[in-house]
Amino acid sequence: MIETRKDNTIQARPTVATAPSKNFVASIDLFKSVPPSQMAAIERKMVEKRYPKGQPIFLEGDAATHVWFVKEGRVKAVKHMPQGRDLTICTMGLNHMFGTCCSFSSEQYPCNALAETDTVVVSLAMGDFLDLMKKHPEISRELVAHLSTRLRQMQDMRTFDQESVEKRILHVLVHLVGEFGNQIPLTRREVAEMAGTTVETCIRTFKALEEDGLVETSRGKITVKELQALVDRQDEID
Repeated sequence: MIETRKDNTIQARPTVATAPSKNFVASIDLFKSVPPSQMAAIERKMVEKRYPKGQPIFLEGDAATHVWFVKEGRVKAVKHMPQGRDLTICTMGLNHMFGTCCSFSSEQYPCNALAETDTVVVSLAMGDFLDLMKKHPEISRELVAHLSTRLRQMQDMRTFDQESVEKRILHVLVHLVGEFGNQIPLTRREVAEMAGTTVETCIRTFKALEEDGLVETSRGKITVKELQALVDRQDEID
């Protein structure tokens, strides 16, 4: 379980902080419209940080002072629920941005961001990011598209809260294919967290999916073999 807090007695600290590589910054979709001649100015304001697996990047209640991008590894957003369990809101992979939904609407992060693997992230101070949006309107348009996608995904997850466990797991798998492709670098436990069910129930569901040739699981990886069949199966469940 994740322990959230409202004071500043605990800090989520990276092990290393350096300047990001130029190739990575240029690969971020959000900045694809920025002329190469102006990219160096953005790079100078960014900081690269390394976090070991399981370490928080920020915690619920921390001041929302930065936006973040995943350079290596995976980051998951987790909300500690009143019932005592942790709900995985979403998982971010290579080049994905996080920390934005809450940074623009609140002074504090409303959830925890954890390094799901050994992870490298790049951060940009919120003030600097807002300045970039003023100078480059294209960034604002890309950001709106990004936030719209995230909000739609979150709404979809909430819509499926009252569905059967199998339908929730299928929905999560279809969503993760959109995030990572057919090779999903997650475990069944992590899928269970996102679907709001137990690991045991998730394992039973995966066994049935494997027997039908729809997925294949191995250590730390799920391979979706028949995406359309998963979608059809999801739609057929009442």
